[in-house]
Amino acid sequence: MKKNSQAFVNQLLVCLLVTITFGGSLGLGTVWVRHQISVTAKANRALLAEISEVNRRSDDIEAHIRSEQRPELLRQLNLEFRLGLAPMNEVPVVHITENVTRRMVERANRWSYPEESGLDPITFKVAQR
Repeated sequence: MKKNSQAFVNQLLVCLLVTITFGGSLGLGTVWVRHQISVTAKANRALLAEISEVNRRSDDIEAHIRSEQRPELLRQLNLEFRLGLAPMNEVPVVHITENVTRRMVERANRWSYPEESGLDPITFKVAQR
């Protein structure tokens, strides 16, 4: 029986090709994963920069609003535009001791029950032809 040395070489060549292909696939997968990590990190940096910019603009706007709400400036604008507004500490406070819910219901339904409201009911008469 004659041994074929080519069969061993063919098996070795196939195993070598499979190993190179498998290693290449692992290498390509590793490069792809690293690229995805890099893309995600870049997107995160961009989002953090945008968030910090929005926070900075928000702080600027808040500071501007606070500066425009100074009491002395509001008093000056009130006089300048003749608005006639009064500060809240100068407005008289009226304390209500009655049942507010009942009062609001009566107020809302005063047209539904005219006899209780003290008003004369409205009546309509059809004209005869």
